[in-house]
Amino acid sequence: MGRPTPISLVIDDSCPLVHVYRCHWVDVHHKPPFTDDGRPLAEWIPNGFMDRFCDVVERWEMAGKFSIVPAPGGLGDVVLGIGPLDPQRTRDWLDTARRRLSPRWDFCSEGITHNLALDLKTGTYFDEGESHWSQHQDRSTLTPYLVRQLELLRDAGIDATGVTSPWVFGLEVEPEYIASIVAAQKAVYGHDFSWYFLHMCWDQPESRPWIAFQDDEVTLVSVPTNVKDVWWRTINSARTDAEWIRETTDEILTEDGAGGQVRRVLDAGGWPVLLTHWQSLFSNGLETGLAVLDELGRRVRESLSNEVEWRSFGELARSTTASGMTTAYRMPIRRA
Repeated sequence: MGRPTPISLVIDDSCPLVHVYRCHWVDVHHKPPFTDDGRPLAEWIPNGFMDRFCDVVERWEMAGKFSIVPAPGGLGDVVLGIGPLDPQRTRDWLDTARRRLSPRWDFCSEGITHNLALDLKTGTYFDEGESHWSQHQDRSTLTPYLVRQLELLRDAGIDATGVTSPWVFGLEVEPEYIASIVAAQKAVYGHDFSWYFLHMCWDQPESRPWIAFQDDEVTLVSVPTNVKDVWWRTINSARTDAEWIRETTDEILTEDGAGGQVRRVLDAGGWPVLLTHWQSLFSNGLETGLAVLDELGRRVRESLSNEVEWRSFGELARSTTASGMTTAYRMPIRRA
């Protein structure tokens, strides 16, 4: 019997304290910050949520990649502290991430603000979000932008082994983006091996990571997701009952392991890479998404323990390099 199939979890949009989805809703979409069912979106996500998240992923020995937005919404940064709050709260959040997540998770940057693009020359903001701004840039502007976000994480004591696109940052100029990731990782950390997350391959369950760039000195691996963020719906629902949690988890993996998106990927020969977001798990303060994650962890252990093994993004990337996989599953699905 061969080694179990890798399974991995993507946590996007995470950062100390700031609810980046709310910021983006206001500053980029110019809409009132409310859920679909009319509740105000929470402005802050307390540090206690980080502890409860760590409790869940440790319980089920989950692994994957964990984004850190270094200057969320332009409300301070991970080095000096976030917003008007005590900077110790930012340091405490980062300390918890390093202590409890680093053994099984890879950290990465996800833009500078995950909001309006920063003009590095003036320190002011452009009138467009980072994702839209990136689509008309090249490596001469993308590289310093990536360097800035990685420097902030480095100076906050975070080893960012990869890069995540905020929304679909760099999609329309991907060759330039790839060159910039390679250059920025080398400049800030001296990394010759790295990975990035951009592509979402919902209709290609057979998808696996691929080598996006490689020469005699450096390797860059693209890791796509192929399991949708079912958790997102919990942002816009006040339901917290057990039936709602079971129904939501069923779409990812059924109780017996025979159905759901994860089973579809396994049956197609792919590596399940599950996408969720910090705000999807927080569920506007109800933490219903986190309850779904807890239930999913139980189901994976009880029904798939002989089939899958939780792996970090670094481990996925190294396994991909060892196999020489270069086939790219191109699915430029845009996030809403």
